[in-house]
Amino acid sequence: MSYGPGAGFGQAEMPDIVLGPPKGAGCCAGSLDVLTLGNGGAIVLGFGGRLVRNGPGADFIVFENPFQIGGVADHIYAELATVQVSEDGASWVTFPCSASAPPYGSCAGWHPVLQNGDTGPLDPATAGGDAYDLSDVGLEQARYVRIVDRPDLEGATGLFDLDAVGLVNFACP
Repeated sequence: MSYGPGAGFGQAEMPDIVLGPPKGAGCCAGSLDVLTLGNGGAIVLGFGGRLVRNGPGADFIVFENPFQIGGVADHIYAELATVQVSEDGASWVTFPCSASAPPYGSCAGWHPVLQNGDTGPLDPATAGGDAYDLSDVGLEQARYVRIVDRPDLEGATGLFDLDAVGLVNFACP
């Protein structure tokens, strides 16, 4: 974990605040159950020995706290981060994230979180958040997910707030 400028929110509740299910507030409000990484900050998450596996469709989902401004679907308050995955914690593969205007492509932090506290299986079609497929970066499995706040974005919209990372396709040891 490395915090960047503007971090602080949620630090007193680490690590519990980023563990467990997402606590989304729906399309039009952002959750406050988050950790602000700060500009350029980063966090690495493992999953208790579970491996993210490449399966059909999305393999994991990153949950931030974006919301639709005024309930307008294409007017999103987004705080972006780059997502990386690794099998060993040393070599990282990056989902490309360079957009600074919608649509934000493979960046995390721009789809509202619809799932709230449910601990059952995640359904990418209904959970919200930003879904990732390991096949998009040529991997069959990953042990770690790293989320890096975009250092090129400044101000309030440049501070990524992590709610949770949920596994869709995984294997237990």
